[in-house]
Amino acid sequence: VGSNDDQTERFLRLTAEVVVESCIVAKQQQDAAGAKPGLNYQAIDGCAKLLTYLVRYMNAGGSAEQVSQQRLALLNKVLGVITRSLVTSYEKAQQNNAPWDQRPWFRLLLDLVCELNLPNPALDPIKGGIVSVFGSAFHVVQPLVVPGFSFAWLELISHRMFLSNLLLTKEQKGWGIMHQLLIDLFLFLEPHLCKVELTEAIKKYYDGALRVLLMLVHDFPTFLAAYHLSFCNIIPENCVQLRNLILSAIPKGIPLHDPISRNFKIDQLPEISQSPLILSNVVGPLVSFKNDLDGYFRNQRPADFLTDMVTHLRKEGKNELDSPKVNSLVLYVGMQGLARLQQNDGQIASSLGRSPEMEVFQKLMDLDDHGRYVSLNAIANQLRYPSSHTHYFSCVMLYLFNETKSDEGVKEQITRVLLERLITQRPHPWGLLITFIELIKNAKYQFWSHPFTRCATEIEKVFENVARSCMLPTAMRGVAATGDGDVS
Repeated sequence: VGSNDDQTERFLRLTAEVVVESCIVAKQQQDAAGAKPGLNYQAIDGCAKLLTYLVRYMNAGGSAEQVSQQRLALLNKVLGVITRSLVTSYEKAQQNNAPWDQRPWFRLLLDLVCELNLPNPALDPIKGGIVSVFGSAFHVVQPLVVPGFSFAWLELISHRMFLSNLLLTKEQKGWGIMHQLLIDLFLFLEPHLCKVELTEAIKKYYDGALRVLLMLVHDFPTFLAAYHLSFCNIIPENCVQLRNLILSAIPKGIPLHDPISRNFKIDQLPEISQSPLILSNVVGPLVSFKNDLDGYFRNQRPADFLTDMVTHLRKEGKNELDSPKVNSLVLYVGMQGLARLQQNDGQIASSLGRSPEMEVFQKLMDLDDHGRYVSLNAIANQLRYPSSHTHYFSCVMLYLFNETKSDEGVKEQITRVLLERLITQRPHPWGLLITFIELIKNAKYQFWSHPFTRCATEIEKVFENVARSCMLPTAMRGVAATGDGDVS
């Protein structure tokens, strides 16, 4: 565009600033004249066309591969200049305590997304690269950096011309970028969702985030399921429905078996021999004690590992448990436990109690009430679609309920973790349903005999309503008649 990089960048920066300023000035003039409210986007649309043509017809010579890289480099420069100008404009408005309008910047970026993702012979070979460059640019202007751009940002990352093209790139090359953008979204929402009262703006934003996730659950469930661990690490404990939505994602091609049918047997399903796709970084949070953990699994050394493990699970310099570390530990321990069982060709239900992995889970049950709650939530996060992980962690949850005979508090917390996920609006993860149904149906667990199920009339009604929604009417009559879950 220019004779050197500085001239090119100056041209692009002034172009973006001039068209945005013209849009805002025209709006101010309309307001002063009492004209119909609205923005005139003609200059911005023209600018987007110009920048599209510059990228599309960029050709400094060389092979087709070199020309494609030149076009991607120019697009990267264009978006880099626009995002820096956007951030500078927002910061200036904040310093001057002046209003800032996100709409002109949104229109400019949206125009570029739509124009550059249209079918075109010059750009089709680099289609994946184009959406990746846009994804990197959107990461730069994430809501934590530019809160005033948050609604426009959510619209951009969920736009059909961007999101679907990004997730449909070959060899899943765009998945990592979309994963980072959703992490940006949850990091922005997390401190707001921890509060008891939400502002109207955050309520609207949360509704928009739910809609995006619903779309992903429907159209790209494999992506959502593959990154469930890192998403659950950020979502606050009180956001049960949001977590349920992510954990309900079922990769395409995996059948869902009816858990309330009379012939249902989870250990006879072919899917429980298949491990789920996990793309989150499981071992990252465990790096400080992973070698000791692996040594304990091999030969139960060092002997004091279980005692020291709790120290490693706390936040640095604090006495508070670090939830992401617990989530990673639970999943990693489960993966190692499954590998051991598969090597020994053993049945999960019968071999579970005689393993070092179960000793780790039982040690987590010795934590205080909040630590136990975090640990049980980490186990419940693995109760998802039919897979070896769901079967294993369902057996772990039921084993902990049955074997902690002297501690009624553990049984009550297990019930709480399962129940609070079931009393929210659908969808409910399949693994969660089969675990709770087994708990209330199987006479071995004597679920209805525990005092916490009948400590108050309101609590008793909640249990009965959830049990009724999870089971066949005939089975429910059997539970009511026997009072101990024996429905045979």
